[in-house]
Amino acid sequence: MSMNYDDSSSLIFINTIESSEGIQKSFKISKLQNPNRIYFDIDNAVLIGDKQQLIFGKSNIKEIRLSQFTTEPDVVRTVITFEEGFDVSKVTLFYLNGYIIVRCAVPQITNDYFNTVYNDNTENLTYSSIAVNSQAVQKVPINNLENSNISSSVMADIQQAFENSTLNNSDGKTFDSVISVDLSSNLKLRTKYHINNARTKNNGFLINGIGQITADKMFFLDSPKRAVIDLPNTYVENNLRNKEIKLCSDNSCKDTLKIGQFEYNKARVVVTSDTAEKYIPIFSADSQSLFFINSDKLKHTDLISSVSNINKAFVRKINNKTNELILSFTAPVVHSVIRTDNALNLYMFNVKSYNEQDLIKTFNNTYYKPFTLSLLPQIGVRGSLAINNTDIVKIDQSIDGKALKITIKQGISDKPEEKAVIKKNATKGKVVIDPGHGGSDYGAIREGINEKDITLDVSERVSSILKSKGYKVAMTRNDDTYVSLQDRVDFSENEAPEIFVSIHVNSAVATEPKGIETHYYHDYSKDLAKVIHSHLIKDIDTKDRGLVKSKFYVINHTTVPAILVEMGFISNEEERAELISDKRKQKTAKAIAEGIIEYCKSQSK
Repeated sequence: MSMNYDDSSSLIFINTIESSEGIQKSFKISKLQNPNRIYFDIDNAVLIGDKQQLIFGKSNIKEIRLSQFTTEPDVVRTVITFEEGFDVSKVTLFYLNGYIIVRCAVPQITNDYFNTVYNDNTENLTYSSIAVNSQAVQKVPINNLENSNISSSVMADIQQAFENSTLNNSDGKTFDSVISVDLSSNLKLRTKYHINNARTKNNGFLINGIGQITADKMFFLDSPKRAVIDLPNTYVENNLRNKEIKLCSDNSCKDTLKIGQFEYNKARVVVTSDTAEKYIPIFSADSQSLFFINSDKLKHTDLISSVSNINKAFVRKINNKTNELILSFTAPVVHSVIRTDNALNLYMFNVKSYNEQDLIKTFNNTYYKPFTLSLLPQIGVRGSLAINNTDIVKIDQSIDGKALKITIKQGISDKPEEKAVIKKNATKGKVVIDPGHGGSDYGAIREGINEKDITLDVSERVSSILKSKGYKVAMTRNDDTYVSLQDRVDFSENEAPEIFVSIHVNSAVATEPKGIETHYYHDYSKDLAKVIHSHLIKDIDTKDRGLVKSKFYVINHTTVPAILVEMGFISNEEERAELISDKRKQKTAKAIAEGIIEYCKSQSK
């Protein structure tokens, strides 16, 4: 069914479903050279989906390929290529509980006590050294290999059988620069958390999984009201993806939860509710489960199975900007992290007591001196610390659940409340239109259709409409040329427009998502986003995916109201066909132009 592997790339797991005849339990490993590799066959087996391939950037393993080698008889072949010099005699193979397990080395524990459960900046936690490809394999007849004296012609056949790849690998020797070009829906990538269950429980939503949860900062969206949290390095079972789970089966409330595979190794959890801002995420003591509940409905007895106390605290200054606090508990702790722009609140729901005087002594003369602890009736203990919105918070939990490590890297001081920063020489009625991508940057690609072509076409139509209404328009690119993100920002700053509008096409790993999103970052851009989005949704028959506050570079660094429109999904076959049609392009352009005109008129009053 799929391949997966552990963090240290020491164990490879091939997931199988047994038929009534059972599966082969023992395997013969054959060794080959030039390059250094092994292969083994799984007899009487059928591969679900196309060939699967994993490329490793930093590992003794360079590449794994799994393919339907022959039919009649059905044989699936696995080929593993190693770095030159790696001793393949160390490789062992065995079967256990539905998994064929390849042991390449003794697994290395890279973090022997703490695992990250919350991080404001999870980009550095994402596995980036892996590329994935799923293409059909050319079947090459191979002679029966019963001994180690393999002829050079047979070796050539084996090599040829696995050289038919569309991976972008320019030098043919190193895999460090390989990029992902396709992704099989049946392929499980390396993750730290595997979600396999989601249901309602105790007036909330419970997500269960295997592994180690890590969460981003929760954020909130309007129209409709939603609480959103991303889980990096997380894989979601296919049967759970985008499934709507209702909190009230009798429809007495409208609260629902959905989980999607937002990126190839990131899950997104969305709670839709009229009281979305009151929902909080709660981590189980073993970090295997995540519970979402309206804090008004929270009952202490629903969360705890054992009572814990704060035992000790330790503070360490890592450098002038970074400080660390470790809280030690007498039993595993059930907790929640609530990060706002100006505070960190840590709720410890099963903690009943702490020694206040000891903690005061520990915190004194340290960064954490303002950290306060308070008992909450029937809830537990809350720890609070005032911080800046630019500070980076990371919270780790020990494997036994009996310690939490809070690391805060100080950023710059809070900025005053944002106001529209329109330059004095800004030209009223002037608009910068930014067609996404261009030149060597194709954007999203599906079936030979490029995002960069659609964005330029629609942008030109928007420009034409605006100019016919007397508006001045400048475009960051007028043809198929590459323009860097900073150059786009610089262009806008030099033009000094009234507003900036970037036009893009969305894409996803899954083929189901469709619809329009409008992104903004600065608060002074939200009104512009609302107006243009309302015109798009009114004029185009597709799903309303709402307004999204996103830190896209071009809308973050421009100093005028700026938005980014995602006008549909190129990854959705039905919507892709519409996006390339003149009818959809013209409707989109007209809606964007009318939204711009409405906004500009409202600002001139």
